[in-house]
Amino acid sequence: MSERLPVRVLLVGIGGYGQTYVNALLDQPQPERACLVGVVDPYAERCKRLAEIQQRGVPVFSSLEEFQAQGQAELTVISSPIHLHCRQTCAALAAGSNVLCEKPVAPTIQEARRMHEVARRQGRFAAVGYQWSFSPATQALKRDVLAGRFGSPRRLRTLVLWPRNEAYYARNNWAGALKSAQGDWILDSPVNNATAHYLHNMFFILGDSQGRSAMPVRLQAELYRANPISNYDTGVVRAWTADGVEVLFYCTHTTARLRGPEYIFEFERGTVCYDTVSKHVVATCADGARQDYGSPDDATTRKLWDCVAAVRGGAIACDVEAASAHTLCMNGMQESADPAGFPARMVSRQGEEGARVTVVDGLDTALEQAYERGVLPAEMGLPWAVAGREVDLRGYAEFPRA
Repeated sequence: MSERLPVRVLLVGIGGYGQTYVNALLDQPQPERACLVGVVDPYAERCKRLAEIQQRGVPVFSSLEEFQAQGQAELTVISSPIHLHCRQTCAALAAGSNVLCEKPVAPTIQEARRMHEVARRQGRFAAVGYQWSFSPATQALKRDVLAGRFGSPRRLRTLVLWPRNEAYYARNNWAGALKSAQGDWILDSPVNNATAHYLHNMFFILGDSQGRSAMPVRLQAELYRANPISNYDTGVVRAWTADGVEVLFYCTHTTARLRGPEYIFEFERGTVCYDTVSKHVVATCADGARQDYGSPDDATTRKLWDCVAAVRGGAIACDVEAASAHTLCMNGMQESADPAGFPARMVSRQGEEGARVTVVDGLDTALEQAYERGVLPAEMGLPWAVAGREVDLRGYAEFPRA
């Protein structure tokens, strides 16, 4: 690598999570690996290190088209709003650049498939930044799953209780929204944003090769809303793969308590667990043997450096096709249920003004019990719970389904 010129990297979006990539590139210990050739952000002044970027002579552009009119990148890293992922990824690929797009891949399955097709046609890669998929812990676990160490998978469960305050929903004009002001699908929700990593992770672990994900073929969801938003802030789903493996996911932004992510993956001859106390992925085999795979959070920027290496011929852990299992499931959830409200007596606003959290009384306990039992809230007979429709995802081509 040191004998070659550094990989030319363009950052699209340098605020919010994009700041992570800014820090990684400005602080990299091996500057011969990658060179920042431009940043694109119409609100670049929100980046805390903008002055340093400019001092290093890196040009700042307000649009991707403006950069492409005068520059070229080998790797474009996209950290823009969800509804811009498809068009910006396709534009970068069409210009000859490889792409690392932040999660989620796109709001709809048709956009995800378009991105995959453009990458295939252009002979470039389009990676998606699900960092657990790039982590040594997850990669090692998946190798053992594929090798049959634990036998056939039976049921995978994940729980994420992540309260988000009013500032979270006020940070932009699309948080919690179904569509943008221009009418583009966004489908922002816990499932399609903050907790997307953990739903994707289950389908990724079940994939039939190291870089693939298993696709859901049918599902049933329950969606709920307590905040003043157009989409949901609590989502639960039971999905099945073509092999009959059950995938259960429980997430919310409306609890007072923080818990998760944590998961329990049940196999024919063992169980794999992760929680935020140990922060390690640990497998326990039926014969009593234990395997500690380490933490999947140990190298959050590994995805960037893996993609930099892949420009010169390396492999990527998670591409658009692998990430589209999450998108298909998320679209199916929106088809399965409309967001239901909670009884007013259960909902309160807690905390100081500007940082208040909408809390649904008893929701944390209900979701924890559902997770432990492997059931949906409506199956527990809870008076507020509303069962969604079962959705067949075989042949599902476009959201929303006609």
